[in-house]
Amino acid sequence: MAELAPLPFAALVRRMREEVERAGAIFDLPVRKWWRPDARDLSARHFGRRAATPVGPAAGPHTQLAQNIVLSWLAGSRIIELKTVQVNDELRIPRPCIHVPNVGYNVEWSQELRVPQSLREYAKAAYLIAILTATRAFGAFDEEPTFDACCDTIYDISVGYDLQGIRSDKVRAFLHGMRHSRPLFAELRSELSGKLAAYRDLPLPGRISDCVTLSTFHGCPAEQIEAIARHLIEREGLHTIIKLNPTLLGYERVHELLIDQLGYRHLRLRREAFEQDLQYEQALEILHSLRAVARDHGSEIGVKFTNTLVIENDPAIFPTQTDPYMYLSGPPLHVISMNLMQRFREEVGFELPVSFSAGIDARNFADAVACGMVPVTTCTDLLKQGGYGRLPPYLRALGRAMQALGVRSREAYVLAARGHGAEAVAEALAAHAAGGALWRQQGEHLARVAAERPDELPEAVRAACAEAGIDGEAVLLAATRIAGRLNGRDIVPPLAQQRAYAAAANSRPPRRIDSVLERYDCINCDLCIAACPNDAIFAYAVAPRRVETARLEPAAGGERGAGAGTTPGAGFSIGKEHQLAVFEAACNECSNCEVYCPEQGAPFRVKERFFASPEALAAATDDGFAWRRDTLHARVDGLLLRFRPEPEHNRATASGEGFHLKLRWEPFELLEAHLTGDGLALDTAALWRLRTVWESVYRAERPNMARLAAG
Repeated sequence: MAELAPLPFAALVRRMREEVERAGAIFDLPVRKWWRPDARDLSARHFGRRAATPVGPAAGPHTQLAQNIVLSWLAGSRIIELKTVQVNDELRIPRPCIHVPNVGYNVEWSQELRVPQSLREYAKAAYLIAILTATRAFGAFDEEPTFDACCDTIYDISVGYDLQGIRSDKVRAFLHGMRHSRPLFAELRSELSGKLAAYRDLPLPGRISDCVTLSTFHGCPAEQIEAIARHLIEREGLHTIIKLNPTLLGYERVHELLIDQLGYRHLRLRREAFEQDLQYEQALEILHSLRAVARDHGSEIGVKFTNTLVIENDPAIFPTQTDPYMYLSGPPLHVISMNLMQRFREEVGFELPVSFSAGIDARNFADAVACGMVPVTTCTDLLKQGGYGRLPPYLRALGRAMQALGVRSREAYVLAARGHGAEAVAEALAAHAAGGALWRQQGEHLARVAAERPDELPEAVRAACAEAGIDGEAVLLAATRIAGRLNGRDIVPPLAQQRAYAAAANSRPPRRIDSVLERYDCINCDLCIAACPNDAIFAYAVAPRRVETARLEPAAGGERGAGAGTTPGAGFSIGKEHQLAVFEAACNECSNCEVYCPEQGAPFRVKERFFASPEALAAATDDGFAWRRDTLHARVDGLLLRFRPEPEHNRATASGEGFHLKLRWEPFELLEAHLTGDGLALDTAALWRLRTVWESVYRAERPNMARLAAG
């Protein structure tokens, strides 16, 4: 099984700086696809802090490695849910593990790194984002508005899956490191030397996060969920969100929505999965109980809608999955989760923080924000064509919705979205001892502002509260949550009738052509680059060439001169300048690139593969390359070898067990061959592969992780 390998912090910093300067991109996301802040205030309060936007990636494949977290930030994320961490960090995860041809399917898994590695990755990501903020992305934002120093990027911890694991020394050390981060940042500072030393003294926070989302396993008992949440609040001092499962809506209601109304008749629900899971009334009881606990400890308790939906596994999708279930996400989950969200908020009896992640895309993001939820996160949509570049349109869609209402802040938008602003403010004030009197005095004025000048309503509420000695920020926060609940009454019911979520609109697979994917010269659509959540696939430029090659075999006596006794080889041909490759340390073989490749084949299997070190190459079985000092280590057609180019002396050598070759660099040709290995055969096409990757990847002008990881 492929294992993710974190990259050196300094290498990530170097790549960001060099890539934006030389290629107008960072981690392969072009500058033109980044989110650009404008004059609108999209900010949202989240557990006492203000984030510049309400959007981010959900805890999933996009938030395991530092580089994916940075990519999500460049695309506009400001509340970032980090990949779930659990005590068992040596899982054997089935491959493939993701399948997103239109709707999404996945196997269930938590972090693929060891817990201390995850902690370090999250610290690296926070530091990298601090560098981007301080340098305005190394000057790429020179003509853009300044980032708002009052608005944070907020990181949300995610942990699972049982109380024993969360109480373990390993997970508690992780939580401590996220809350007390100075030692981690000090370690990272020490790794910046030379030209990178300029980034050592940037101000960094004392903590990465003080909020956590609890992700429990399917079937986790109610008392266990409550006990874990109590532990996180009482012992760890964390604001806590409980991620709820869509099974809370009940088998019959989910079946009605998914099968009967939306038409996903090829999917199978299993009643026992609903019966074994947390029940709706239990969830309500837990929230009421924990509300008092959180209040007593100066924390908040919230809920997240929702986890993925458990359905029966389809062996055609996940043939190696031993679990009888797989998990559904995307458009149909959006309808199910929005219905659960609305029902829950109507019946819980008090306003509480609500986050949301289920089938969010550019079409429904503004409506989800109008429901007053913070954050509104996404995952499945980012696994489709365009990858992280799909995220900025979310914020542009929100901007258009705000413009249509004549408002310039997210708070004003939520209050005005369906005309419930005055009603929401009145209800929020009624919850305060002095609020009723304030509404009697100022209610007519505030209602008129809501109707005639909705953009001014938030400031009008703050001003009225300040005059009455009431916490205006608390009232406004409550009002946006109430308005969100009221807006949901208008937004949620029609969803099941909208074609965008129905099976008929989500049944067409990605485009395929009648062509087999090859190592070189694919159609170069680059869809695999954007589809990879880990930025494992990259493009490189080569000099096209077509040459004849020779097949070498040992001669009697164990030596063979150049050309003597050889037979024609397979030849070596590259027809296009633009080629694609895979950086192995960032590839977990999820197979999402295969889903979106128009040709028949999987880029992660077929394309040249580059390893972070010779040791990683030696431990693998795949063909690939790794560079150290002056030597290119390689496995080509299963044969391990070392290639040492010396173009300054017009020579090179290639050697391995049972052979040693001497080469002229220009023109590139074999001068002398010594083959002694029993049964050994070597096609000189392998030598052309070596020269090609040395010139085009390890000596490339455009930065790539294969070159930077080599130092």
